[in-house]
Amino acid sequence: MKKERLGPVKQVFKGTIFNILQRDVFFPNGKKKLFEFCVRPDSVTILPFDSQGRLLLIKEYRHGFRKNVWFLPAGRIDKGESPLEAAKRELREETGLGAKIFKKIYQKSPSNTLIWDIHIYAAKNLFPAPLKGDEDYPIKVVPTPFAKALKMALDGTIKNEFIAFHIIKFDYMLKHGQFKW
Repeated sequence: MKKERLGPVKQVFKGTIFNILQRDVFFPNGKKKLFEFCVRPDSVTILPFDSQGRLLLIKEYRHGFRKNVWFLPAGRIDKGESPLEAAKRELREETGLGAKIFKKIYQKSPSNTLIWDIHIYAAKNLFPAPLKGDEDYPIKVVPTPFAKALKMALDGTIKNEFIAFHIIKFDYMLKHGQFKW
């Protein structure tokens, strides 16, 4: 069976965070389609747990929502930085805390047209370690019982689907023995 042929990749937009690429794909049946890809830097998300087992959610203003929303510490991986280094930095910047234990939970790629890997970590044994970040608005750290955070993810209180998914998946992994500290 014949495979499709791929045309050259062309960058049609370069933004601060996102770049848009296009490529023609020629199919065995003779049809041609233009495919678009959105490329952005890889990022990290951290599920940090305090000594009482509470998940540290953060509440911060997000311009796209035009209000304060629930989130987890997260951010881009800077050039030359490993995912773990980025997770440690983002946790310090957004919560003022470091962690003695980081464990990668999984890696997620949102879609085939959004080229972006998200590296998700759990962290515990927290200690004070503030690091000035690049946030434009203050971030409020809210220690939340995990069962309540899960309910917030399931009932839509946590609006960001990726953040909600990370919490729901972590719960599933815990319940099915797929995650152990």
